[in-house]
Amino acid sequence: MKGNIEYILQRYPIHPIRVQTFDKIAKVEAEEGTFALKETQLNNQQAERFLQTLRFFEKQQMKTVVPVLRTNYGEWCSNENEMMYYLTPWGSECRGLQHETEFFKALAIFHRSTEYKETIPENVWKEQGELFKKERDQKLLKLEAMADSIEKKRYYSPFELAFLIHFPFLYNLHKDSLYWYDKWERTAAENERLRMVRCHGRPSPDHLVIDEKRNYRFINLEHTADGHPLHDIAWLYRSCMKERMWEPIQAYPWIKTYDHHFPFKAGDEALLKSQLLDETSMYPFLLRASHRTLADEHTLTFQLEERIWMLEKIKQDLDTWPDLSEDKEE
Repeated sequence: MKGNIEYILQRYPIHPIRVQTFDKIAKVEAEEGTFALKETQLNNQQAERFLQTLRFFEKQQMKTVVPVLRTNYGEWCSNENEMMYYLTPWGSECRGLQHETEFFKALAIFHRSTEYKETIPENVWKEQGELFKKERDQKLLKLEAMADSIEKKRYYSPFELAFLIHFPFLYNLHKDSLYWYDKWERTAAENERLRMVRCHGRPSPDHLVIDEKRNYRFINLEHTADGHPLHDIAWLYRSCMKERMWEPIQAYPWIKTYDHHFPFKAGDEALLKSQLLDETSMYPFLLRASHRTLADEHTLTFQLEERIWMLEKIKQDLDTWPDLSEDKEE
């Protein structure tokens, strides 16, 4: 943490006793209780969305977001040396707890309170859909070119061999993802309206805490933005699945918990499958790996296998999901 913590804490109506720093967070033990002082850096647009989100959830008195303590001057944050600081009650971390149904319930309630509808003209639906699929296909072509280039070699490195072995799987993921996207697009386009919410942006067990009343609350709201709720659902699913990477798990109950508290619209489960099967998360890694050195070969090969294992685990889980319901509300 870069700022002068003692100076910053003087702006708050608390009396600190002990302070511990952990990277960008300081744990503040005070006479009034235990607090977390968070350091962040946001551009003007991000800062405005962040403060807007804080104001909204304070007004709604929602128990799914950690409240922010105002300064002595009634301000949400303190600024110093281009950094922003804000103070919240300290909560017990959720990392490793594997309380996924509670996490998805909290996310559903978070979304439910910010729902609104956005009308999408038919020509925009068509243009955006075609652009999306074109970009996805272009990225796949780069993977195919990479595979073709490797196959021309007489000898393969461990990384190259692993990539060639797994390329058909990535190719099939691409096709499956676009299949489910088309299925969602046909259903959603008929309605011409999208359900939008304020998305957390990066929901994960690392960004959830439990308060003294056993409420599960989201922290780190700096990256909130309006969007489709499935962005957050897919992010939280992957984050939870990563914690379960080396154990068998059926994750559909997580999704049904969310659906129970904030029901999906027609076609939403198809879009969720499309996002979870999206292979493009591999592309930045593969691009970096293409510039690897000999010393990096084994490390990057292991990382490739690990990433493929996660995608295979997600695919296997999705294959156990029941048939998508046909009677969802439009």
